[in-house]
Amino acid sequence: MSQAVRHGSPPSHLPVPDAPRLSLPRLSFTVETECAERTNKLVGGAARSLLAAIGAPAPVAQKLGDAATVAAHYLVGHSQQSRYQLRIHTDPAGITLAVTDYLERPVDGPPAWLPVTHNGRFQRPAPDPPHNKDHGLDLHRTPDGHISLTHHTPWPRPVAPQPAQ
Repeated sequence: MSQAVRHGSPPSHLPVPDAPRLSLPRLSFTVETECAERTNKLVGGAARSLLAAIGAPAPVAQKLGDAATVAAHYLVGHSQQSRYQLRIHTDPAGITLAVTDYLERPVDGPPAWLPVTHNGRFQRPAPDPPHNKDHGLDLHRTPDGHISLTHHTPWPRPVAPQPAQ
């Protein structure tokens, strides 16, 4: 039995209805660097590489790498700290990426992260975003000035090739 090979543009893909979401093992990665110009590109590249290495789909790795680059650029321009971290955590709900200048290991749990408006003002804490839908970067600060930008994306559904016409 032979298979036909199509040349030209790749076939379009459609989500498989009611298919289970892709899920990779629970993992946590932390990459730390100095808070300096152009380290945002290093952090974005590290995020893309780490996600690709664990088997995340290329579009997801690219999107989260871009989010890490933007978050690190913001942090480098606004942080008073000398170092910052990229943190990537995977679980059954998806991938959570954080770029933060909070490097201390909390003794009594995490610090009080408060949401911040686009102009830098604290706002009333909101419930955590649902882990079943994709959302943009969330900016938070602690009362003592530490910064955290986070992004969560759920695992994508598998795709099935569309039949050739």
